Amino acid sequence: MGDPTSDAAETRLNRLLNLILETAVDVLGYDAATITARHETGLSTIGATDQRLVDLDVAQYESGEGPCLDVLDPHEPLYVEDVLAEDRWEHFRRAAEELGVHSSLSLHIPTDSEGVAASLNLYAKRAVDLGDNQLRAAQGFAEQLAAAIISVDAYRATATLAADLAEAMRTRAVIEQAKGMLMARDRITADEAFTMLVEQSQNQNRKLRDIAQELVDEQTRRD
Repeated sequence: MGDPTSDAAETRLNRLLNLILETAVDVLGYDAATITARHETGLSTIGATDQRLVDLDVAQYESGEGPCLDVLDPHEPLYVEDVLAEDRWEHFRRAAEELGVHSSLSLHIPTDSEGVAASLNLYAKRAVDLGDNQLRAAQGFAEQLAAAIISVDAYRATATLAADLAEAMRTRAVIEQAKGMLMARDRITADEAFTMLVEQSQNQNRKLRDIAQELVDEQTRRD
């Protein structure tokens, strides 16, 4: 059984990270924001305002290159005005084109932790003119994210926390995918689809994520 105090801290952090990311998107004029973390188990996205654009982070993890990785260590912000004209990171460029991303901005998140390194990534589907004021504001959001991550260090090692947050994101994503499949199949609402998953989880005494994953896997095999 997990430590309730630690779990509560993780929940608060997750909410705070999402709030900061959503505010950054609104203030800076981007379409989505993510947080990349490098920890003892590898690379993962531990926060995102748009799950679809996590794929752009993943493309960089898979290729081992891209702006979100370059700024994990202390580095000046990496602003890409036109991703399609970018020739430094081919895999990143191709993935951005597929996802309709035109501009990006990645910044180092100064966690000052040996166990984890993090970056803030902002993505836009149009050209974004980045001025000095916007850049300073973006750096302010990166500092806010660092403060939020550091704040739970007393409850749990930051590196472990990053891995747990990444797992929580994957769980939410598969549940949302399963809900969407049920909605399309049975022509029901999102709440009704979620209730169906919960009831099945309770009846079978299995985790909700496992029920959702099984549904997604079955649909994938049919397709």
